[in-house]
Amino acid sequence: MISRPSTRTLAVLLACLSLLATACGASTDATTEDASESAATDTATDTTSEDSAAEDDADATSTVEVSTDARGVEVSEGLDSKPEITLPDGEPPAELVVVDIVEGDGEVVPEGATVTTDYVGVSWTNDGEEFDSSWDRGEPATFPLSGVIQGWTEGIPGMKVGGRRLLIIPPDQAYGEAAPSPAIAANDTLVFVIDLVEVVPPPEPITPTTDARGVEVEGDLDSKPEITLPGGEPPAELVVVDIVEGDGEVVPFDAAVTTDYVGVSWTNDGEEFDSSWDRGEPATFPLSGVIPGWTEGIPGMKVGGRRLLIIPPDMAYGASAPSPAIAANDTLVFVIDMVEIAG
Repeated sequence: MISRPSTRTLAVLLACLSLLATACGASTDATTEDASESAATDTATDTTSEDSAAEDDADATSTVEVSTDARGVEVSEGLDSKPEITLPDGEPPAELVVVDIVEGDGEVVPEGATVTTDYVGVSWTNDGEEFDSSWDRGEPATFPLSGVIQGWTEGIPGMKVGGRRLLIIPPDQAYGEAAPSPAIAANDTLVFVIDLVEVVPPPEPITPTTDARGVEVEGDLDSKPEITLPGGEPPAELVVVDIVEGDGEVVPFDAAVTTDYVGVSWTNDGEEFDSSWDRGEPATFPLSGVIPGWTEGIPGMKVGGRRLLIIPPDMAYGASAPSPAIAANDTLVFVIDMVEIAG
């Protein structure tokens, strides 16, 4: 009952948004002034980085290796215009290839950021047929790196504003056996040229409080918790309390997570509206696909921990009443056990 797109349970949430759907449906007013002032470049095969300090800065925010070998892919010159991509004959590389055609001199993209880009994507299987282009829509596209294909999620961090990057993305980091459009074949390798216009870093994780606002939680970590509400008016802001801190990996903003959880309604006197425990297995979902109270309240949590979230209406379902157990303008209370970080 925490999903953002629908009121179905977490067990049936979509695992991820596609790059095509996200990029085609979002835009920004940001300009490409910084990019247009950069020098034009030769093909990606001729590009190298001479600034070791800048490379160290980029490496600090990304584990991806930036190469100078474009595997025969050629890209036309000029940051202020739509690039033309020419693919070589033969088999594509089996791994993700990342090449900075122009390095850029602006802010570095951290993992989990939201980015604004101009880009072109072509299919290797279909001989370089173009399947998407922000240039053709007349404006850059804005999207979170947590909501795109894996090749973008891993291939964009470390890039700098004002830069142009080539990504050659193998099928297992794109759409795999799926063929999401006529121009993208099953098991296709996708090639993108991306101009980075703007970056918005992810917010800092919320610091948990020790004030549970009268909410009581009973039960061990290996069992379903019992939640008792105090009555009266709920808090107006998001409340985050670590009942058990955990000692495992810390959840980042761009994660998919596996949790056991219970959710109850403040308006309906603690009536339970959802529980993974009752379904007999934990639920896995991306933090980009749930209500804002989870998207903002889960990052920073540690695997093995138990966290209490008290979520006000504006970070839950607002004026809607998605089920009989959730009232309009309801405050939702969750107790969440973090099982693992799924992606």
